[in-house]
Amino acid sequence: MRIDPDRTHTYATTMAMPSQAPGFPWAIYLAGANHRYRLLAFDLDSGRHGPEVARADADRLAAHLAELGVPHLRARSGPTGGQHVWLRLAGPGAAPDEVRRLAHALRQHYPSLDTVPLTNPATGAVRPPGAPHRRGGQSRPHLHGAALETALARLDTETAPEVVDWLLARHPHSAAPAPRRPTGPVRIVDPASDPRLDRPRRPLTDATRALLDAVPAPGADRSAIVHSIFLGMARAGHSLADARAAAATAPGLVRLREDRARGREDTDRQWRRALDTAAGFAPAPPTTRAPVDDELDRIEAAIGADPAHWARPGGASDERILYALLALARTARTRIFDIDCRRLAQAAAVDASTVSRRLRVLAHASWVRCVRTGSGTRAATWQLELPDPVAPLPVATQGKPAPAPGHPSSLLEHHTHDLWAHRSGLGGAAARIHWAVISGKPAISGKGRNPVEVAALTGYSLATVTRTLSTLARLGLPTGAGADTPELREQLGNAADRVGASGVGAQRVRRHLLDRELHRWWLEEQEWRCRRGKKTGVPRTVSLTIALPIGAPARLRYGRFPVTDTGRADYRAARAVVTRVCSPGWNSTTNPDRQGGKAA
Repeated sequence: MRIDPDRTHTYATTMAMPSQAPGFPWAIYLAGANHRYRLLAFDLDSGRHGPEVARADADRLAAHLAELGVPHLRARSGPTGGQHVWLRLAGPGAAPDEVRRLAHALRQHYPSLDTVPLTNPATGAVRPPGAPHRRGGQSRPHLHGAALETALARLDTETAPEVVDWLLARHPHSAAPAPRRPTGPVRIVDPASDPRLDRPRRPLTDATRALLDAVPAPGADRSAIVHSIFLGMARAGHSLADARAAAATAPGLVRLREDRARGREDTDRQWRRALDTAAGFAPAPPTTRAPVDDELDRIEAAIGADPAHWARPGGASDERILYALLALARTARTRIFDIDCRRLAQAAAVDASTVSRRLRVLAHASWVRCVRTGSGTRAATWQLELPDPVAPLPVATQGKPAPAPGHPSSLLEHHTHDLWAHRSGLGGAAARIHWAVISGKPAISGKGRNPVEVAALTGYSLATVTRTLSTLARLGLPTGAGADTPELREQLGNAADRVGASGVGAQRVRRHLLDRELHRWWLEEQEWRCRRGKKTGVPRTVSLTIALPIGAPARLRYGRFPVTDTGRADYRAARAVVTRVCSPGWNSTTNPDRQGGKAA
């Protein structure tokens, strides 16, 4: 088991299970020594989206398990409103890759799900019922008395590991991103004395320096922070000696100093763990620039040349879509790539219909060009257009690596937060105004940009800027220059909770998944209708007593595609069927997916 005697949420110490449960927080491993999962614990956390979202997610997940006949136990994790859903697997348990895939799929349907315990078979652990919470109280089952005894007895019967496939079948999902593979082996040198990667030493990235210089926030996973810092140092060619020096003083590595004070020196082990990860999965950075890098730099400079240009109606969405396209182009190192509206909508945090409409506007303005329209399940091909050269850009020295998208990537990460969602949040204009304030360099006076300067920079009226800054201050967001700090993400999350915008992005992902499933169903229906010799009389819907494999035909899962009295496809009824099968227990009166289905 893992224990947290200081109630700091570190769980840095492991020990054998004692005869009596300790009075401080403790957690049990989900996987055995062979890294196969014998327990599944779905931790629905209230920290980001609030207790209401965690409870609603637990209700829907439990409804799936109940329909599948899977014994499970629900518990309230503590005083903050989080939820745990437990189930036991029969031997030999589930493989870690299968559970990791399940965690990725469920995260697209349940925004409050913490996937860490389900993606780390070596150390993934969750507090069981009865374990104290660091903020008081303890994890308690929902059931009591005889009902609890019955549920516990059913858990002892265990469930076949196929439950992982059953849940995958119930939750349509996009494929998990494949792990990055090295372009060539990265050798570890000086493994005995001062191990490091065989690559030139370079400065740390801004993200790694920010983690080093910041004290972890209360409740943060400080073990994960240590690993992230050491991983960044390893990729930058730093050595064990550098890691030891940083562990002695860096605020972000306070967990290592606390372990040392308790008699456990963990720096070397954590460094070798991060070094192995960096050697196995971090490809060597490119050593030369390609012409496309210069072209993308020109496009980036043109987008940010006149920020006031994006103050026109629809301009905030246009700017965000262009930066999302630019990020995809930098990743692929090409200006021509396939992209569908829903994937681009998720990258830019706007609706798919907005992407479809604004791409036509951007094409008319010569920012993008449609090389090939989409057909069936194939996405359209788009090309980022080069702007007319109005001034020569700085020439990069040959041999320097391609620049990482620094400012634009930070801007996109800021603009795509749930707080700036259209209608439910503050909107794109507020995002641009807030970014204009926090991204500027602090003035000598320390006051940063005033509203007049922000209005001139963003193109919005002084009244709009003043009103927006007042709203941001009321929500507790920083409105001073230089406030783009690692703590900003948490502040944005708190503000999103206050305005009721938390979970908007997760709902958008779920809506797009249902759209794709609906489209797949309709394509299979058309194929079946054109098939010769088919048997008629297939029921309109199929009642599933067991979950079908994830690759089962949509027509077998949902039945015949609904039609109206006139024989036309009834997309609204079809969407209701897909939603009911994929998300049982979802409140249809508040479900954003209850819309006409013609967009699918």
